[in-house]
Amino acid sequence: MKRHPALVPLSRQHHDGLALGVFIERELRDDPDGSAARRLRQQALDAFDLELRGHFAVEEEILFPAVRAVLPEPAVVDELLADHVRLRKDFAALEGLDGEQLAEALLGLRERLTRHIRTEERVFFEAIQACLPAEELAALGQRIEERLPAVCAGRGAWERPPG
Repeated sequence: MKRHPALVPLSRQHHDGLALGVFIERELRDDPDGSAARRLRQQALDAFDLELRGHFAVEEEILFPAVRAVLPEPAVVDELLADHVRLRKDFAALEGLDGEQLAEALLGLRERLTRHIRTEERVFFEAIQACLPAEELAALGQRIEERLPAVCAGRGAWERPPG
């Protein structure tokens, strides 16, 4: 199903999160000295600080409360909130790891982040589009558009090389 314009900004950020997962998987395939894992840790932490932290905040402050009551399966909101808690912990845990533990943590983070994004896109966003009238979706989209720039440094900003 085509994504409603109200949800497109969040879907674009989901794309960035999936790209991070692809980077992690590809780079860790052949990383004998652990240098890729250390570089990926910084990319993941940058992605969290510049985009994902704010993305989660917009979903938790605006999107989830606005749609919970109209969803046929509102428990999905609780599952997504629990994912946010776990993902925040996963990102924070990267700080103290190195070597094989870091690589394993990055792969686990990639798996959880990818699963979370797929659930939001394939289940949650589809349900929102099916349940909310067009005018409510448009109003919700306006609130999202107004809030995102205040909490996110910019789409894909974490992909830029340092310096």
